[in-house]
Amino acid sequence: MAIVFALLEVYGYVRKLAHTRYGAALSHGRDILGIEDHLGLDVELGVNRWLTRHHDVSQVSVWVYQHMHTNLTMIVLLLCYLAAPDVYRPARNALVLINLAGLAVFFVLPVMPPRLLPGEGFVDTVAGAGFGITHSPPLPADQYAAMPSLHVAWAVWVALVIMALLRRYRVRWVAMLHPATTAVAVVVTANHYVLDVVAGVAVAMAALLATGLVWARNGTLYAAGQLISRKGPAPAPDADPAAESPHAPDDDDLAKPEPAGSRAESPS
Repeated sequence: MAIVFALLEVYGYVRKLAHTRYGAALSHGRDILGIEDHLGLDVELGVNRWLTRHHDVSQVSVWVYQHMHTNLTMIVLLLCYLAAPDVYRPARNALVLINLAGLAVFFVLPVMPPRLLPGEGFVDTVAGAGFGITHSPPLPADQYAAMPSLHVAWAVWVALVIMALLRRYRVRWVAMLHPATTAVAVVVTANHYVLDVVAGVAVAMAALLATGLVWARNGTLYAAGQLISRKGPAPAPDADPAAESPHAPDDDDLAKPEPAGSRAESPS
């Protein structure tokens, strides 16, 4: 709990610096749009305008953005603590690393989200749904903390931890829908750029690899010992122990006469 309170204190300190970071955050936000335009990834405005014309989809996106982020993460962490102590420690450490990395980047590289960029035409659908421009519940948000997307980083963490908890069941793959849905929600609601999503995934995977919950061997990726994806050639199968053991004689062998001269003559 001490770590949690420390992270909250640092987050609060960074958030209070918002008035001193407006110019840098605005510049960095427009820089990201320029990079995405060069790469052909600048889809944020188009999908945000599409969302404003589809009320029901907008409400679902807002709900995913506002409620799934914290609630599901805390539920999964609690399940780890209660049911899987071997998973809990690396999972907890990975979540702490994700937040430490995010706070460091927020402090050094403040980035204004698309919804706050003046004159760009983005609509803040989360504010329009009644959560206010700061999207404050349950914790006042840092308005210039777009890069990386911690919504996406936490969602990747949730998916990989669920896969570790359910490693004996095929249904574990359904967990990957959570980061996919979250990535779409944060972009269409104009809270993050596409590159924020990429950065969020990268931060989460780096933390999960660093703490050992996810690990790589011979080009193959595992979560808690369970195969996720194979990037290189499949490892050679283990040798059959029976093939290496000496050949045991069967009944036919015992019935065969010994060749002449093979038996040592007894002394007379």
